[in-house]
Amino acid sequence: MLLERQNELTVAAEALRLAAHGNGSMVVISGPPGIGKSAVLSEIGELALRLTTGPTAGSAALPRPLVMRAYAAPAERSFALGVTRQLLEPVIKSGTFVSRWSAGSARPALGFLQGDPESPRQHTATTVRALLSLVENMSQDRTPVLLIDDLHWADEGTLDWLDQLVQQVPQRGILVAATVCEGEPAADPPGVRPVAAAEHTLFPAPLGTASVDALILQHLGTPGEAEFTAACHAATRGNPLHLVSLLQECRSRGIAPVAACASEVAALVPPALRRRLLLGLQDQPPSVLAAARALHVLGDGADPQVVGELAGLDRVDRETGLWRLDRLTLVVREGTGLRLAHQAVHEVIEDTMPPGERNRLHLRAAALLRYRGSTPERVAGHLLASTAPLDDESVAALRHAADAAVRRGAPETAARYLRRALLDVPPHSEARAALLVELATAERSFAPSVAVRHITQALPLLTGARARAEALLTLTPVATGATLLSLGDAMRQTARELPAAEMRPADRRLLELRLEARLHHLCDLDPSVLASAADRLGGLGGRPEMTHPGQRELLVSLAYTATVSATLPARQVSALARRVLEHEPACAAHVHTVVPLVIPVAVTADSVTGLMSWLDTALADAERRGGRLEQSVVLSEQALVLLAQGRLTAARDRAVRALSVSGAEEASTLSIIASALVALRTREPDLVEALPERIRGVHENCVLAALLVMVRGMKAERRHEPGMAVEHYLDAEYALDRAGWRNPVLAPAAYWAARTLHRMGESERAEPLAERHLEQARAWGAPSGLGRALALQAAVTGGSSAPKLLREAAGVLEASGDLLTRASVLLRLAEAVAPRHAAEAEAALRTSFELAVECGAARIAARAQELLGPAAAGVPTRGLTSTERMVARMAVEGLTNQAIADALGVSRRAVEKHLTNCYRKMSTSGRSGLASALEDAGLFESPGTPAPPAETIRPQGAA
Repeated sequence: MLLERQNELTVAAEALRLAAHGNGSMVVISGPPGIGKSAVLSEIGELALRLTTGPTAGSAALPRPLVMRAYAAPAERSFALGVTRQLLEPVIKSGTFVSRWSAGSARPALGFLQGDPESPRQHTATTVRALLSLVENMSQDRTPVLLIDDLHWADEGTLDWLDQLVQQVPQRGILVAATVCEGEPAADPPGVRPVAAAEHTLFPAPLGTASVDALILQHLGTPGEAEFTAACHAATRGNPLHLVSLLQECRSRGIAPVAACASEVAALVPPALRRRLLLGLQDQPPSVLAAARALHVLGDGADPQVVGELAGLDRVDRETGLWRLDRLTLVVREGTGLRLAHQAVHEVIEDTMPPGERNRLHLRAAALLRYRGSTPERVAGHLLASTAPLDDESVAALRHAADAAVRRGAPETAARYLRRALLDVPPHSEARAALLVELATAERSFAPSVAVRHITQALPLLTGARARAEALLTLTPVATGATLLSLGDAMRQTARELPAAEMRPADRRLLELRLEARLHHLCDLDPSVLASAADRLGGLGGRPEMTHPGQRELLVSLAYTATVSATLPARQVSALARRVLEHEPACAAHVHTVVPLVIPVAVTADSVTGLMSWLDTALADAERRGGRLEQSVVLSEQALVLLAQGRLTAARDRAVRALSVSGAEEASTLSIIASALVALRTREPDLVEALPERIRGVHENCVLAALLVMVRGMKAERRHEPGMAVEHYLDAEYALDRAGWRNPVLAPAAYWAARTLHRMGESERAEPLAERHLEQARAWGAPSGLGRALALQAAVTGGSSAPKLLREAAGVLEASGDLLTRASVLLRLAEAVAPRHAAEAEAALRTSFELAVECGAARIAARAQELLGPAAAGVPTRGLTSTERMVARMAVEGLTNQAIADALGVSRRAVEKHLTNCYRKMSTSGRSGLASALEDAGLFESPGTPAPPAETIRPQGAA
């Protein structure tokens, strides 16, 4: 089936018609290998056989065509007049008109064609003239149609005979059609002399996508999907032979023509096509193969001049070689650059290249590109591809490329460059140590456990305390603690040596502070270290300096230690955390310091206002940098903040994403803590199942182990095994207490144990636990933790004291950002006081409903509406958020959008968005109707009530 060849066949049909009327010509079909030249030639023969030769009005019948075929081949070029013999021998053997056609001057031709083809005596000028006369005699009775495939491979005798013949065809009814392959050396002028006399030269074009679709249907039996068709067309560039080979390979492998297989078919290299390309390249001059190897090594977008230099070709040989590759359609021009046409060409050239030559070309390419100022990573690509030893310049180039890869957000690529450089650096040298540190710096973004191993290898090779300190500080403190504990001794030793190191005092101070911060974090399981944190913080003064990054790290580490041990009240550490974040830039780099620990501090202290905007900025930076660990840690930080806000669904989503981004094997301690706390609050213990057994069964870090034991307790509750759950909770409390972790919010083992015992009906055991938990919560002072503890105490003690405790809890929670806890406590308060204090219950229910709607607690919202009964008509079905209420009140008071934005520290666009939500939720339009709608809903008291200012953290460098 010929596709998209109508124009060529139309020209051939017209040439046949003219030849039948005595006006012969020569038609040449030219093109690259596989374009379908032979198919067009064969179709010309079929057209000749189908040609109508009957008489026309007023004229005699036209002579019938006589089709003669020959196929030239390189192996037969030494066989004189071999192609001529292929054309004429079958006609002589047929017997028809032989005596007439071989009469006169054509008689020697008969002897030649019937004689010994190896006899040199027959290959004379007389024989050539006789053969010409033979064809001329044929034209008296018939229309000779001579079809010659691959004319460029014909022997010299045939070319001489044909050159003379084509001079006569215009006066005779003879049609000569031949194919010539572009790019073949034998096809170059003046090799194929008869081509110069051709009247028509046809150039079959590559197939379009419609024809590719038709061939897919023909060979695979079903229509191809658009993506599959596009992949086939791109892989073969519309070359019919390549396309058919590809589809036959698809059929043999059972590849269906569907979009899902598009990438697979794009990389497929049929063996038959590989053999054809290999044979074609072997017949080319050395300059062509050299240029092809250079293109293969340089890859896409190769500069032609660089190709020539790499191949060792002068200007003439370079242009000749590239021209031949272009005519063979083995190369594609993209702007000013070049590339090999498809994967099959790459594989064929790779197979023909010895390993030593491949290494030489890649090293030479790297040197050329480096000299020409190419991008560092393009130079590094060639150094990676070489297995030969690298010199110092090449190692430096790999380090430069790694730095560029890190800057563009590709740390894994950077690590590949540095690992290659390590292969050719002396094993016991400072250069190797520096490379190991650089490698760890890249690996910490996606494989922190491997980074620890490389820093451990580098430390003995580093000679100065400063270098060792900087190496230790490249590690990520919130990476899984079990791998970092072994570095504690190295940190202590380095800290002792730093005072004697030669460096600027400011630099020494920075390193000392950062090392001290790391050591406090590494020892946060030591009760004595935990107990000393408050004293160390006190020694820094009432308002410690925050401008220095080392000071901020130390303050965060001490605040975290004081938080987990609850040795300082929430109010004090909360203020410290807020001041740190006001000075700390919101970027991904904070992940590799101890600064992420400020988020658990703020969350535990119930001081999370403004944190999400800071973390959103940091997450955007982490995504731009491409570091998986950075993204995972920031997502975990967001999960903790959302958990503190009572937005459990969003917190769960962030916690799950955090583990999936980094991979469970490289989960950070912050991710594990976030997953465990989210699992407890959402009552979904299966959330931690994604963690590998190595982490879930960790014993080196008793705190992580205790948190996961608490999750196992939750899992036992879900299996209806409350006794087993209580044992898990109490075991966790014991382990946490021994480690010095006594914060009732961050480690609420007593809370869960008392809650479960109460549900079991064992109030005597539950009461002391609840009382102890409440005492700790009061001492800590965070509103959310104290509110939950009071609610637990109310549930455990019950009776007449419950309303009082719940009122106290509701009052405390007014200052909390935990919307879910507030909604839950208010609902319980309403249920407790409803029989005697209906107005108080209704107010509590209305507020509970609004809070539940805002944080997405559908169950609490539904229960509040149910208890409100007829009074629920005044409750908006979609409540305003606290920010929307604030914006709405300020708008009703007459403030402009810009004034509201300035007062709240947000953009004008954000104010407009909040007002639009208010109009939609309150079913009103414009500010005129907003006041009455708010008043009807009980959300607006009087026009003169000032709106409280929003508390927000402005991240340094962020809008």
